[in-house]
Amino acid sequence: MKYLLLFSCVFLLPFSNQAQVQESDSLSLNVFLSAHPDDWQLFMNPNAYEAIKAKSQVLFVHTTAGDAGTGMGYDDYTLAREAGSLNAIRYLVNIAHGGRGKGPHGVAQSVEIKGKKIRAYPYKHTTAYFLRLPDGNGDGSGYDIHQFKSLEKFYKGEVKALHTVDSSAQYKNKKDLLKTLKALVKKHHKIGQLLRFHIADTNAKRNPGDHSDHRFTSWLIQEVAKDFSGAELYFYKEYSSNKDPMNILGQAFLISAGTWGVTAQGLTDFGHYSTWDSGHNAWVGRQYFTKTMVE
Repeated sequence: MKYLLLFSCVFLLPFSNQAQVQESDSLSLNVFLSAHPDDWQLFMNPNAYEAIKAKSQVLFVHTTAGDAGTGMGYDDYTLAREAGSLNAIRYLVNIAHGGRGKGPHGVAQSVEIKGKKIRAYPYKHTTAYFLRLPDGNGDGSGYDIHQFKSLEKFYKGEVKALHTVDSSAQYKNKKDLLKTLKALVKKHHKIGQLLRFHIADTNAKRNPGDHSDHRFTSWLIQEVAKDFSGAELYFYKEYSSNKDPMNILGQAFLISAGTWGVTAQGLTDFGHYSTWDSGHNAWVGRQYFTKTMVE
């Protein structure tokens, strides 16, 4: 019932095959929610590029470490995936605006929000946040290293307390995590500023077979969005979009492919196998989403 209450206050538009973040949106705040550090690049781009190009304030909030049950181990796999996302953000900022940038890296910060320490990387008019919650496995069953805890089980109240993989923070329950996410958004959102949330579609008919972390990150943000009247929600089709026709062409395709290329480089820089492969590359050039608005 709680999901129905949310959707009773939004308007749903059909799937789109074009980016809808335009040049006139320079005063908006776009928040891209990525369950893992390589999700937004494959499923929410070139909308991410268009938001950056428009000089919108852009947040990339990565909820889980995407560690695949390795924690902070396995040759820094978690850091490698984060590096891929940071590579992609800098790439989009610098191709959109050219000229002299701020160098190869954003300066890492430990930002405290509602008593929780969160890793943050500001870069020009973007900020990347990494909450580093444990990867919950595709079906939400979790991994042994995390006592089989997952975002799905935490959301449903099936497990108590969720620690980050680097032990920098602990969330007591879903309400605690929601308060932190709301405070993070409010830290950047100005009164009267257009706010957009970019999240995974939780409608299984439109977005079948998606990862548990993707879906429950989206459910969390749908609850957060209820506190922001007038906010827009973009719901993206994810895993199953690789079977749909390519709908990002020309220059936008080149930008999307480049974004994924530098993301994959983050893994190889840490000695891991590249994700520049036929399986992952099948998502490049495809972006499908619906749009809603919170009343």
